[in-house]
Amino acid sequence: MKRIVVFRAGILALFIVLVGGSVRGQDASKPPESDASKLVYADFQNTQSGRPVSKEGGMIRLNPYSQNSANPPQFRGLEKADPPAPAFARVTAEDVAAAFDYELRIPNEWAGVNMEVFGHPEKDGKLVPDDVSGYKFITLRVFVKGGTQAQYVRLELISRGLGSNLESGYPIASFRVAPGFNTYKLKLDSFNQPDWAMQLDLKRDVLKKLTSVTVGVHCDKCKMEKGTLVVDNIAFEK
Repeated sequence: MKRIVVFRAGILALFIVLVGGSVRGQDASKPPESDASKLVYADFQNTQSGRPVSKEGGMIRLNPYSQNSANPPQFRGLEKADPPAPAFARVTAEDVAAAFDYELRIPNEWAGVNMEVFGHPEKDGKLVPDDVSGYKFITLRVFVKGGTQAQYVRLELISRGLGSNLESGYPIASFRVAPGFNTYKLKLDSFNQPDWAMQLDLKRDVLKKLTSVTVGVHCDKCKMEKGTLVVDNIAFEK
């Protein structure tokens, strides 16, 4: 049994008990290290002004969205953070993750909350991209506590301000989560855009100019639901 302790503004807020949560492929107590075959995007060990940042110091923020703007999802992360940020979740004495609580509301044809991780701080007011086109996979550790809508987690690969500045409709992939705090590995070529979006070339327009990655919960024809999402060790692998 593993226990994650979620902190908000340094105050103990929530215990999540993980039963049967084997971590596949790495020691749960150690964050991943970058090498020639891996780019660690965010291990949530770094902080700036009391909030988590990516491995290279990029901002991490929480984004709600919904079809019904009068009844958007509610969420809670790091208290008094502006813009909203995830809270810190203590995994072991050496390792922390990022977490937020969410509440999906009705009526909504679609809605969600995601954690957007920018690879780098802005430079001269512009986003700084990463070229991840040489990698084949994205990996991350995830735990979700919630109802049936939380059985799937959605990832999105974003390139803004570099020739393809879509408001929405970037390549996405969803995966089913198992009980516990587990590592998941997705092929980058499995990410696809919605049919309604302006179509981009995945490698040329997105992977070569990646500015951020989102991880979150999403619902279609939503039902009322409350839960918690915990994320750790986002990385690209060859």
